[in-house]
Amino acid sequence: MGKGGLNLPIYVSLLKNLRAIAFFNPKSPLPQNEVNWLKRKFKYRNIGISKGFLKAVKPEVKSIFSKQPFRIVEPPIVEINDFIEIVSELNTKVPDYVVESIILASCYVNPIIVVGRESFQILSQFAVWNLKSTAELPDIEIKRNFRIIGYAILDFHEKVITKTYKVLKEVAEKVKSGEIADDVTSVIEEILDERRKMAQKDGEKRFWRLRQTGRREERIVIAYLDILPMISKMLTQRQHIKLADFIAGSTVNLSMALSLVPTFILQLET
Repeated sequence: MGKGGLNLPIYVSLLKNLRAIAFFNPKSPLPQNEVNWLKRKFKYRNIGISKGFLKAVKPEVKSIFSKQPFRIVEPPIVEINDFIEIVSELNTKVPDYVVESIILASCYVNPIIVVGRESFQILSQFAVWNLKSTAELPDIEIKRNFRIIGYAILDFHEKVITKTYKVLKEVAEKVKSGEIADDVTSVIEEILDERRKMAQKDGEKRFWRLRQTGRREERIVIAYLDILPMISKMLTQRQHIKLADFIAGSTVNLSMALSLVPTFILQLET
């Protein structure tokens, strides 16, 4: 896949067998307990990791993520690959493996699972809604919420990406023509607000059990990530006209990259 174009058999196989895109801060120590949990629970299914993530982890960790259940996932089409590269090139403050992981989660219609609570910090800037909880999460509850979060992105994916792409392309065409006015800003704010509200409504409805009072320290357990605020901000900056040109000339296939991404923070109880 990637530069070579679409490999439909591999993509379809991964769509069927993938359960999440894994993420942790490559510069942090490996959360071994959580990694072992994933290996035990997903012996016969795949957990995706991006190439950029694998490249960024420490050498002694690479071999762990080169074996089952972990599977490298790549952009399914060249257009998505180019989009990731342009966004990463123009926004050097955000590591490319972060951009890549969020976009690939959208492309493969899968949630992100953050391995170890400390690693969520690097993704927190993309969170448009999160749920804090004091509830205990024994093994059975982790599995239940992991299953629920997998349904979440599947249920709203098509609706979210279709409308977002239409708006984003219209905005890119206006920016490309030199039009950065109040109406462009208002259109962007409207779609961003709509996505924030959707994330909140969906999360509160699905994860109501996690609102029950427990005995654990309050911490973030669920988050909905959105890359669109960053893309929108870049679009309205004239130095990023390259991004506007790319989106304006894109096909509807680019919409695959634009979903909200539900995220589960995996931290085993001690």
